[in-house]
Amino acid sequence: MTRHSTLIVLLHCVLASLFPQTLLALESNVKNLVVFGDSYSDLGNFHRWTNGPVWSENVAVAWNASLYSFAYTGSACDNDLFPNVSAADQMPSIRDQIEMFYNLDMNLDSSETVFAVYVGINDIQKSYQQSIGTEDAVPDFKDVALCIGQQLRNIRKVFHANRIMVFNVPPLERMPFFADNAIHTDKEAWGQAAEELNRMLQDDVVKLNKHHHALELDLVDVHSLLSDIAADPPIFGFVDASSAYLDTCQGACQEEIDEFVWWDRTHLTGGAHRVIANSILLAGSYAQSTSVDISLTNVQKLLDDPESPYRSPVYIPPPNTGLIDQIVQEMVKSTPSAIEFQQDDLDDELKERHLMSRILVWFTLVMAVGAVLIAWRRRRHRSPCRCHSGGGLLDPSSIESQHRGRYFSPFRPNNNSPMIETK
Repeated sequence: MTRHSTLIVLLHCVLASLFPQTLLALESNVKNLVVFGDSYSDLGNFHRWTNGPVWSENVAVAWNASLYSFAYTGSACDNDLFPNVSAADQMPSIRDQIEMFYNLDMNLDSSETVFAVYVGINDIQKSYQQSIGTEDAVPDFKDVALCIGQQLRNIRKVFHANRIMVFNVPPLERMPFFADNAIHTDKEAWGQAAEELNRMLQDDVVKLNKHHHALELDLVDVHSLLSDIAADPPIFGFVDASSAYLDTCQGACQEEIDEFVWWDRTHLTGGAHRVIANSILLAGSYAQSTSVDISLTNVQKLLDDPESPYRSPVYIPPPNTGLIDQIVQEMVKSTPSAIEFQQDDLDDELKERHLMSRILVWFTLVMAVGAVLIAWRRRRHRSPCRCHSGGGLLDPSSIESQHRGRYFSPFRPNNNSPMIETK
C-alpha cells in the first residue's frame, strides 16, 4: 500500500545516495531526549540488540540533544498486569523506568525535552504466556492499552511535558521468529494482536491530542513503515526483509548487515533503526527537518566518545513504589475540579477559553437586548414608512469568516499520511 510515509523515506534514500553525508540540524530547540522502552530501545542497560546505532541515538545526534534512555530489555508497561508470569521473567517496566527518572530529579526543562515511550511487544507475549491453561485462549489487550495511555498522561502531568512520542507495535507476524513451521500457527494470532493493540493506542492518542491544546503527542507508526519495507525491500535500500542476518549469514553473506531488516529473529539491524529515526527526523515535528545518512559513520563516531552527550548513561530501574500514581492522586485532590482532572476532558487553556466563550455569549446577549430596546424606542418616533439601513447588528455573511477556534489535528498518522505528520 502506498503511503506518504513511503514517499518520505524514499526521498531520503535518494538524497542519501546523492549526498552521502550526515545532515545535522543546525539549530534545534530540543535539548533532551528521554526514552522509556523495551529491547527495541535498550542501549545497554541490559543488552544492546542490534549491530549499529539504535533509533534514539540517531535522533539524539541529529537533534544535537542529550540522550537519557531508561529502556530495558523485556520491559512491559506494568508488571502488575501479569501476576501469573514468574518473577524471573519480569524486567523493569515502563512504570519502573518513569519513577526512576522522577527520583533522579534531573531538572530538565520540559519545553526543551521530548519524551518517548516504545513498548507493547512484551505485553503481547506475556499476555499469551499468562493465558496458558486458562479459558482465555485469546488475551484481551485492553488493560495494556489503558496502561500505556496512563503512562502518557502521567508523563504529561508529573513532568509538565507536552512533547511526547509513542511508538506502536511492529508487524509481529513478519518477524523471522515465526518462519519456523513449528510455531507458524501463532503467526496470524500475533499479527492480529499487534493490530488490535495499535488500534486502541491510536484511539487514545486521538483522544489525548483532541482534548489538550498544548500537547504535541506523535504516534510513530512503526507497524506501517516495516510493513511497507517488507512489501518492497529494495526500494528502501534493503536486500532482505524476512531473514535474520545472524541466522542466514554468520560471515557467509556478501551483503552488509544493514542491508537486512532483521538482525536476529526478533530485533532490527542498525539500518532499520536508521529508517525509523529518519521517519521522525524528516517529519520535522519537534525540530527542523533533517536526517542521518546511510553510512552512519559520523553517528557512530560521536557515540564512541565516552564524554558524548548522545551516549546515554546506564540505568537499571528498581521496582516502582507507586510514587508516580500517588503524585497524580495528590494533584487530583488539589485541583478545584477533580472530576475534570481525572477525566482529562480539558486542559487549562481550553477551560479558560470555555470561560471566555461564556462571557462573550452573555456580552452578546446584553448587547442584543440593548440594540432591540434602542430600535424599539426609535421605531416609536418614526413615520409609518419603515426604511431599512444597510447591514445590521450581525451580518450573517460575516459570521463564518469571523469565527475563530482551535483546529485540532488529534492524530497525525492516518491511512494517507506518514509515520509522523506535522501539524
